[in-house]
Amino acid sequence: MAKVPSVEHTFYYSASPRAVFAALTEPDQLTKWFSAKATVGLRDGGPYRLRWPGGTTMRGRVLSVDAPRELRIEWNDRFRGKKVRTTEARFTLKRHGRGTRLTISHRGFRSGKSWVALYGGVASGWAYYLLNLRAYLDHETDLRAELDQLG
Repeated sequence: MAKVPSVEHTFYYSASPRAVFAALTEPDQLTKWFSAKATVGLRDGGPYRLRWPGGTTMRGRVLSVDAPRELRIEWNDRFRGKKVRTTEARFTLKRHGRGTRLTISHRGFRSGKSWVALYGGVASGWAYYLLNLRAYLDHETDLRAELDQLG
């Protein structure tokens, strides 16, 4: 089977790189656009924990921090209640005009049906949530439906 590619998305925000980085890393901001609860040890090797409505929880490590330019995290998915699949998400932020260009590169996917399904979920999930990040940063609006769940 062919290797599954990385998920790559680029988004533009009117906020500064510092403001976008804070929204990606500060628990009180993460809960306004991404998860229901969040804890983040923002340091190389620091732990993080995200919980969504419905109880889905993600735990992992911060792999590296270069604020406000780059964040790398370990991403641990328990796909369909089966074995945990570990991948890596890298957020790269660059000033773009008066705002920020954010690129996410999520890699480490493998071949096989469960990995391809995980890839699809991750690709659509980042598109959904990073568009919501724009709504939060630009309009202080959360576009998530009341009953949104991850997983």
